[in-house]
Formats: sequence, structure tokens, C-alpha cells
Amino acid sequence: MKFDKSLISVSLSVGILAGLWQVLVSVIPADFAIPLGGVGVAGFLGWATFYAAGGKKDGLVKGTAANLTGVIWAMVIVLIMQLFNFNLLGAFLGVAVGAFMMCFQAHIKLLGFIPGAFIGCSTFFALGATITDVVLWPTIIGLLAGLVLGFISEWLGGLINKYIIK
Repeated sequence: MKFDKSLISVSLSVGILAGLWQVLVSVIPADFAIPLGGVGVAGFLGWATFYAAGGKKDGLVKGTAANLTGVIWAMVIVLIMQLFNFNLLGAFLGVAVGAFMMCFQAHIKLLGFIPGAFIGCSTFFALGATITDVVLWPTIIGLLAGLVLGFISEWLGGLINKYIIK
């Protein structure tokens, strides 16, 4: 089996940064009682979005726009469900409208990365699906941090590939 130098390099950078990210959002806040619940998970989902969107500056821009609109559509889903007292009709209408819009918005080039919108929406639901500071900010901060970590890990992987792995 032949190994790909650039894949090894990015694997090293992602591994190092992922370990640091985990310490930053799990161990340190617990030691100082800083509530960052969900930020770590959201960060990994933002990171995945960056690479799934193709990486580089374009992946960062498309991933950010898609993730954040996904969070907005998740809130719309919750609001529609609230209008119907969270019954089955409300769940159907909310999810139908949100899913439709996450796909329909792809008519706008910047919002064309449909999986990123679904990742943003799903992150909001995974962290609690309530329009509160406890859910909304960890969702947004984590997704954005993960997108930036993706960008940094790709850049760092390039440096490792160029200067360390020969």
C-alpha cells in the first residue's frame, strides 16, 4: 500500500487540532465551570462541513453560509411547530417548510451547499432545539469555530506536507 503524503499531513494536523479542541471545550471549561455544552459537538460538525464543502476559502465561505441558514431554518421549524402546539400537523408543516427551504435556497449560489444547511439545522436540533441562549449560541459558536478549525487544519496540513514530510 502506498501512502499519500498530503493525506498523512492533513491527518496529522486534524488529529492535533481535534485533540486540542476537545481539551479546550471539555476539560478546561469543566475545570472553571464555564458552560460550553454542545460547542464541542457543533465544532466537529462545522469542521466536517468545511471539508465536505470542498475546503479552501470557498469551503469556508459556502460552509458558513449554509450552516448559519440551516440554524435559521431550524428556528423556523420550531416556531411553526409551536404555532400548532407541537402536534403532528405542526411537526409535518415545520419540517416540510424547513427542508424545502434548505434545498430551495440553493438557487442562490452562496447558499448552494445543501448538506451544510442540513448540518446546521441538525446541529441546532441535536443541541436541544429550543430558541434559547443555551442552545443557540453553542450551536452558532461551535459551527463557526469548526469551520475555522477546518480551514486551519488544511493550512497546517499544507505546511506539514511542505516542510516536515518529505
